[in-house]
Amino acid sequence: MRKLFLEKTILICFAAVTAFWGTPTPAADNEADYAAFISSLEKLPAKDFSNILIAELNEYLRRFPEAANRDDLHFKMASIFSDNKNQVESFFAHLQIIYFYPNSKHLSVAQDRLRTLLIQDNKFKAAKDKVEAILNPEILEDTREGRHFSFLRDAHEFNIEAIAKMLINSCDQFLRDFPGSPKSEEVLFWKAELLAKDQQYERALAEYMKVTYLHKQSLLVTASKLKMAELFTDRLKMHQNAILTLEEFLLEFPDDPQAPYAQLRMAKILEQEKKTYLEAINAYTAVAKRYPNSVEAVPALFESARLYEEKFKEYDQAIRVYTEIVRDFPKDLKAPYALAEAARVYEKRMSDYFNAASVYYKVYGLYPESQIAAVSLYAAGEIYEKRLKDFQKAIEHYRLVVDKYPNDELAPKASSRIEKLSKELNK
Repeated sequence: MRKLFLEKTILICFAAVTAFWGTPTPAADNEADYAAFISSLEKLPAKDFSNILIAELNEYLRRFPEAANRDDLHFKMASIFSDNKNQVESFFAHLQIIYFYPNSKHLSVAQDRLRTLLIQDNKFKAAKDKVEAILNPEILEDTREGRHFSFLRDAHEFNIEAIAKMLINSCDQFLRDFPGSPKSEEVLFWKAELLAKDQQYERALAEYMKVTYLHKQSLLVTASKLKMAELFTDRLKMHQNAILTLEEFLLEFPDDPQAPYAQLRMAKILEQEKKTYLEAINAYTAVAKRYPNSVEAVPALFESARLYEEKFKEYDQAIRVYTEIVRDFPKDLKAPYALAEAARVYEKRMSDYFNAASVYYKVYGLYPESQIAAVSLYAAGEIYEKRLKDFQKAIEHYRLVVDKYPNDELAPKASSRIEKLSKELNK
């Protein structure tokens, strides 16, 4: 019985703090009569009737959205949460007071209580600086819609997990109260993000879809489509739906800044989830062809070369892609690594030691400032020494390591190899 009572108590508290701004329902009750009813409830023992009082305060606020004493009743509700040590509900309710009633006589008390919660409760400490920044807002909205929107925007930005469910309900309340609002698209998007963080993936997907269907001209459509694709493949394991969503994105928004990412994401799904490796190679290659100036272009080509090597054993094709990276993106930071990968394939996969050594040397020749220049020179020296038995060439490459990169950790090893091979040559 006690457990049932506690569960009912929690549900009543939750409903009270998250849904108090609903569209007024037609009722015969006079505002003054309802206020008198609440006043009578307040006189009853708090320990027995506080949850009922919260529910009725909430109902009053729903019925009479233009009531002059809204801030007084909202503050009463927040105070009950505070007195009952319901920290999360108290935080949420007092934060609403800051936004909804900027001229209320209760503002300073609400601010002080929020500051106390920020210090005492670990659930809010991560957002302490952000919340404190709005405790004395300089710019105030002059409409109920504007104040509610500002509250949702900032509360979402605070990223406090404990209030996520209440914030979702507050988003719903905004959408019910202001159905024609131009701000609805943003609220829908925030709601979808909150649902996804709360692991309500199906509901989150539906909200992202709602943005794309009901707000087609919104700037949030592209972001929503990408979020849909992520949910489809990462959470719902509906990989074909993710691919179709990304294809739609690329068809509708080929010049969007996120288009290269969408193409790369599709390639990864084709490889990792669908296991259609040839399609994946084509999708990776398309990133570089369609979006050569994107940050995704070179990494996509690396993935393409890797698949040629690992899945198809087409080593010549892998080398071709690596060398194309150097040809088409010579100034990219990954270009020397592409050369080193080509050399590795020659050496490890094809046992073509002459070309392997030649390409390793090329890393140094084209990119002497690269972090792998010394390593590549040493690798070339080892191939000449151990595979090609050309000790003179090996010494030349080891000597370059010592002369050009004396502070590199390989310099002492190269010096040791020079000494040993010189003795061999003298013999």
